[in-house]
Amino acid sequence: MNDLFISYAHIDDLPISEDQKGWISEFHRVLQNRLAQLMGEKPKIWRDQKLSGSDIFDNEIVDQFKNTKLMVSVLSPRYIKSEWCNKEIKEFYRNAELSSGVALAGKSRVLKVVKTPYDPQDVHPELKQVFGSVLGFNFYDFDNDSGKVVEYNEAFGKEARQNYFTRIYDLAYEICEILKKSDGKRIGLSETTLPKQGAKTVYLATTTADRNEDRENIARDLRERGHLILPDRQLPFDEETMKGLISQFMERADVAIHLLGSSYGMIPEAADKSIIESQIQISAQEASNNEMERLIWLPNQLKASEEKQKDFVDRLRVDPATYQRTDFVEGSFETFKGLVIDHFSQEPKDIAGEATMDSNNGLRTVYLMAPPNDEEKIEAIEDYLFDQGLEVVIPVFSGTESDVAEAHMENLRICDSVLIYFGSATRQWVNMKLNNMIKASGQGRKQPIREKAILIAPPESRHKDRFRSHLAEIIHIPDADLGPLDTFIKKIKTND
Repeated sequence: MNDLFISYAHIDDLPISEDQKGWISEFHRVLQNRLAQLMGEKPKIWRDQKLSGSDIFDNEIVDQFKNTKLMVSVLSPRYIKSEWCNKEIKEFYRNAELSSGVALAGKSRVLKVVKTPYDPQDVHPELKQVFGSVLGFNFYDFDNDSGKVVEYNEAFGKEARQNYFTRIYDLAYEICEILKKSDGKRIGLSETTLPKQGAKTVYLATTTADRNEDRENIARDLRERGHLILPDRQLPFDEETMKGLISQFMERADVAIHLLGSSYGMIPEAADKSIIESQIQISAQEASNNEMERLIWLPNQLKASEEKQKDFVDRLRVDPATYQRTDFVEGSFETFKGLVIDHFSQEPKDIAGEATMDSNNGLRTVYLMAPPNDEEKIEAIEDYLFDQGLEVVIPVFSGTESDVAEAHMENLRICDSVLIYFGSATRQWVNMKLNNMIKASGQGRKQPIREKAILIAPPESRHKDRFRSHLAEIIHIPDADLGPLDTFIKKIKTND
C-alpha cells in the first residue's frame, strides 16, 4: 500500500539551470525525508517518472490508485491544461469514492500544492469540484514592489529557499497527521489524538482566506512546542453538524485562538451567522462555563470588506462576553504572536493574588486617560486631582506600540478609578477606552473599577453634547473651572 502519490506535469520537473535538480524531484526528496523524520519510518511515495506526451494512461496507474492513501497534486498552468493530469486526479477521486471514501480522519485524501499560479478560468469544472474543499499549500509569493510571482525555489534567493522548506514542512506535518489517523495501529495512535504530557490542546479557529498565512504561522510554532491543534479536520458545511463538532473540539481545548480578517466568512446552509462568528460565540460560552482561556486578534485599522463584518466587529468590541477570560488584542500580528508565545511559555498568573495600588499603600489611584494630542491639556486636571489627595497615573505617550498597549492595560489593572478625557479625541476613541475598561475585569483585576467617568472638555461639538453611556458618569467642564470634578473625587475617597 502506497502512502502517497505525487501527481504532476512533466514540464514542471525540468531544471531551471544545469546544476539543479528538477523542482518535482527535489520536492519528492525533501518531502520523503521530512515525513520519515515525523513518522519514524520511511513513507511509501509513488510518482510516475515516465511521463511524456506519448505515454498511454493505462491500468497500471489505475491499479496504483487503488493501493494509495493520499494524492498530492502539484498544480501549475501546465497541470491544469494537461489531459493526462486531469485524468489522474479524476481516476484517483473516482477510486477513492468506490473504496474507503474521499476522506481520511475527516480530511480530504487529495492535497493540492500550487507551484505556479494559474488562471482559475482554465480549470476544468470537474476539477473545480474536487479542489473546492481541498487543503492548499502555495509555494510562491508576490513581490510587493514589482507584483511579479516569486516561486519558492533556491534559484530565486535565500528567502525563497527558506520559505520553500517552511511550507514543505507544513505539508509534511499535515500528511503525517492524516496517515497516522488512517492507520492508528501501525503508528500506535488511538482514535482520539491526545496532547503530550505538559502540552495544551488549542482550538485554533478556522479563518477567512486573508488570515490563513497567519494561522499557519501560529499553528507551526505551537506544533513545534508539542501542543495539539484543533480542529484536526475540515468543518462540515451544515450549521447543526458544524456547531456540534466545534463544541466537541472546544470541550477538549484549554485555549481558543481567533484571528479576524477583513471579510465576514462563509455562512453555512440554513444559518444566519458565519463560521467565524459561530466559533467565537461557542468559545465565549466555553470560557464562561468551563473557564477556557481565549486569545482574539483584530489587526490594526482593519478595513472590513463587507458590511456584515463591520457590524460583527462593532458588536464584538462592546460585548462584555468578549473580554471574559480573554486577551482581546488590536494591533500588529507580531504583537499578537508575541502574546501567544508568552501565553504558552509562562506559568499562569495568580490572578487572585494581584492587588490594586491602594491595597499596598492606602492611596486611591486614578487613571487619567487622554490621547497624545491632549497631553498638555490634562496637566491642570492631573494637578487638581493630586492636590485632592489622589494618586494620578497617566498613559505612556511614547515608545513602541507593544510598550504603550502593555502599559495601558497595566494601568487599568492596578488603578482604583478611571477618568477619560474627551477633548480632541473622537467618539470612537472614547468608546474604545470604555471597552478597554470592560476588558480589564477579565485580565487580572482583583476588584471592579470603583468609579468611571468621562470628562467632556472643549472644543464643544454636537456629538459631545449628545454623548451618553451606561458604563461611566458624564462630567462636563465647558471652561477652566474644574469644580464639577469634586463629586467624582468624593466618591473615589468614600467608596469602600
